[in-house]
Amino acid sequence: MRTARRCGALVLAGLVALPGPARAADLRPVDAPLEVPVPPAPERPVAPAGEPPAESPVPSDMSRGTGPEAHVPETRAEGPAPPPPPSLAPGAGLSRPEGAITVAVGLGPSAPGTKPEVALVDALERAARASAAPRATVRRLRAGVGEGKQVCRERRDDLVILVEYLADRPDPVLLPHDCRLDRALGVRGSDAASHPELIAALWSEHESLVRDGAKERRRTRLGPKVRTGLIAGGAILAVGLAIGVVVAASLRREIVVLTVSP
Repeated sequence: MRTARRCGALVLAGLVALPGPARAADLRPVDAPLEVPVPPAPERPVAPAGEPPAESPVPSDMSRGTGPEAHVPETRAEGPAPPPPPSLAPGAGLSRPEGAITVAVGLGPSAPGTKPEVALVDALERAARASAAPRATVRRLRAGVGEGKQVCRERRDDLVILVEYLADRPDPVLLPHDCRLDRALGVRGSDAASHPELIAALWSEHESLVRDGAKERRRTRLGPKVRTGLIAGGAILAVGLAIGVVVAASLRREIVVLTVSP
């Protein structure tokens, strides 16, 4: 019994001598509220009988919500339609070709070349030179040059306009021919010869045919110097060939056999 009492006294003295941090942690649960206190809702005034309840004001920033009750913006009424663009001048909507087109004017085979016909060609030349869209380089054909298709074979022009006569019309008319497409264009009356937009109208008809599938022929324009050189080269070749034939004939060896009989 004494030994047990001594051991108990020693253990009690050791527990009392331990410092504060060395003691065992307190494992007892802390007394804390299990629910978060919620403040009471403010009292709403009760509307008297017979009157609709007052609607609570909606903050301005609530109209930008994205939920199912989001404010849908009002459909704005469309204003008046914008005015149409100003009308373009004749020929202004055409696609301008690279550089100026070449237009040949003159008298056709059926025009004898009277003064009214020559005056008509003069007016036609002035109208072609006054064209702005597209710009045109005009050359005048000599009388009796042939039909428009024949003039186009020279591959010098884009359009050929001739003053000619038709069998069913007593007055002269304008017969245009499209050299790029190698086809005749619409016949124009003599009054169109002095119209400054004649070339624009013909070029518009050309572009309409291209959009419909007409294909332009391949063009190999040769300058005047190149054409002169080719002609001179051909002439020199022909002369040289003729001289060669003459020289070969003169140098040919001829053998004459004489037979003498008694």
